[in-house]
Amino acid sequence: MKAFHLFLLAIALTACTHKKKEHITIVGTVKNSSEKTLIVQNNSYQKEIEIQEDGSFEDTLHLKALEDTSSYNASFYAIRIGEQQTLAYLLNGFELTVHIDGENFEFGGKGAQNTNYITEKIALNNEQMRTVDLMALKPESFEKSLVEIKEKNQMLLDKHAGLDAPFANAEAANNAKLYDYLETQYAASKSTQKGALSPSFSNYKNHAGGVSSLEDFKGTYVYLDIWATWCGPCIQQIPYLNELETKYHGKNITFVSISIDQINAENKWRQMVQNKNMTGVQLFANGDQSFAQAYQISGIPRFILIDPEGKIVDAYAPRPSDPLLQEMFKSLKI
Repeated sequence: MKAFHLFLLAIALTACTHKKKEHITIVGTVKNSSEKTLIVQNNSYQKEIEIQEDGSFEDTLHLKALEDTSSYNASFYAIRIGEQQTLAYLLNGFELTVHIDGENFEFGGKGAQNTNYITEKIALNNEQMRTVDLMALKPESFEKSLVEIKEKNQMLLDKHAGLDAPFANAEAANNAKLYDYLETQYAASKSTQKGALSPSFSNYKNHAGGVSSLEDFKGTYVYLDIWATWCGPCIQQIPYLNELETKYHGKNITFVSISIDQINAENKWRQMVQNKNMTGVQLFANGDQSFAQAYQISGIPRFILIDPEGKIVDAYAPRPSDPLLQEMFKSLKI
């Protein structure tokens, strides 16, 4: 769900174009805070607004003109007071009122509907994420949940019919991309679940000479180590992996390490395999990312256990340093 979460929050990075006026006015009040400054900022702009003794503030902001209207975050700003902040959509020409009480930011006035939409969209996304793990659902339940997500997102857009037009259009496009992404991720997650036939690789360079494919190891369990020479945690696991391979040498399991380094790092890979006395089968993916992508590998080291028939036992197997791995081997009578 992590990838799902990160994708949902990307609604705050949407391209927008708008005919600009010269400034934006912002007035409001602050309650239950001793802070004396309100800050409006993004990557290219920052303005500090003084808060009066009675908690009121007022200022005129001359926002930076957009030189690149395709910039994803150009119209999004953080409004911050002390440790509390919120995300706002700001364009020259807006006339905003902002009332702040603790963690609550209430926006009104011309242009406020854009920021109110963002706030409600993030809350909706968080609710959806807490309610259900989409990737764990059975197909019928997944489709039903996806329909509900689509309906709620559309209802929110309809509710805020006065959104800045480019923003609204970009949000509709963003939603469509989200649904495609979720369907793709769901299909991928089912293809690597326990008992599914493992995705395969072929013609990876073998440190011992020639090339090897996953099919070559069929008939034994295969413990795969996906790593790279630049990965510190990967290197930290090498001694444990060597020890494990020695202990289970001659048993019904093959230890296969696959380097996913860039093609130009082949010599570095060969030297490290030699210098670290790496045992087992040492393969170089030679720039091929298809196997790693099939397993949705977003971080390494990653360990995968496949049975003698080529089916997945665990797409997220324990690390060599984890005692649970040998417990798993025991349960499989390796």
